[in-house]
Amino acid sequence: MWQEDPNKVFTVRGKSVQNVKISSDSKECSIAAICVLPDRQVLVADNNNENIKLLDQQYQVVSHWNATTWPWAMCQISASEVAVTLENGYIHEVQFIKVNNRQLVTVKNLKLRHTCNGIACHEGDLYITADTALFKYTLNGKQVSKMYEDTSDSYTGLCKNDIILISSG
Repeated sequence: MWQEDPNKVFTVRGKSVQNVKISSDSKECSIAAICVLPDRQVLVADNNNENIKLLDQQYQVVSHWNATTWPWAMCQISASEVAVTLENGYIHEVQFIKVNNRQLVTVKNLKLRHTCNGIACHEGDLYITADTALFKYTLNGKQVSKMYEDTSDSYTGLCKNDIILISSG
């Protein structure tokens, strides 16, 4: 029986470079998060230009949504909805955005009392990281618990690409 190398994660078969700059972008694009919806539309969070861009299946920008500050992380909530963390040190928000007929529409906004760097959704709950803590929220914005905190360093709780990572010091 053939067995794959357990250290091999995947093989890259090719790559392509896509330009997601739009006319209103004043800075170089800095993609902080990407979310692919079931219909293969792609949402990208452009941190530098403070916007969320909707790409079609050919990776062309078809719509965008202007954020109030830097978008940092994004996770899928439903087949057509994402949650995006907006954070700049003064603004701590989670913005829910829905794709409707190739347009990005604001659904709701949660204002938080702590920083929000990362976000993941699992079984109807939101997991939001602050710099040093992990919080659990309902989709309605009710804080369920502070699940973890480690203040031994500046960034001990991280959430990247829908995977919550907790450092052990």
